[in-house]
Amino acid sequence: MKIGIINYSLGNVGSVLSAFNFYKTDAKLVSQPSDIDQCDLVVLAGVGNFKTAVDRLKSSGFWERLNQAVTMEGKTLLGICLGMQLFADLSFEGGSQPGFGWIKGKVIKIDDKSVRIPHMGWNKVQAFDNNIFQGMHQQYFYFMHSYHFVPEDKSVVVGTTKYGNTDIVAAVRHKNIIGVQFHPEKSQGDGLRLVRNLLEEIKC
Repeated sequence: MKIGIINYSLGNVGSVLSAFNFYKTDAKLVSQPSDIDQCDLVVLAGVGNFKTAVDRLKSSGFWERLNQAVTMEGKTLLGICLGMQLFADLSFEGGSQPGFGWIKGKVIKIDDKSVRIPHMGWNKVQAFDNNIFQGMHQQYFYFMHSYHFVPEDKSVVVGTTKYGNTDIVAAVRHKNIIGVQFHPEKSQGDGLRLVRNLLEEIKC
């Protein structure tokens, strides 16, 4: 199995690579859109501004290639943090910015004066997907974000967390794409277990 982690200079892709290499996988950083051709799993991570991510993906040619890989070729894609938010139709971070539109919904700022923004630290996730969350003891994951994804179709939501008075979508799943708002590469045991579960599922 070949795993490609999109390298578009936004986020700590080295840590993501290390998480997959923990299981001795054939994982590598992908710097050219054509490299996606040989990948069984594509990972789109990211930390930072939504528009910056869109601009970099478009200028590098990854935007069009990823859209083709997901919608026409059915490649499995994992989105992490900002990578998951890019699934949405629209983000309101710094104005209005269209996303891939793979899952209908919007990305909005966490509006809760009872807690600090950004949401940064460990939180427990309530999981509704027995495949990617199986075998975990506590389901605690590391979050780092100020905006969150609100899908229109709640059936795509496979994990949630609570931050202050706000219900946060922690994980989504739709057809061949999976997204997590948290950082599995920073989430120690449960994060590594999620990576393992995903790898085992793809092998089946």
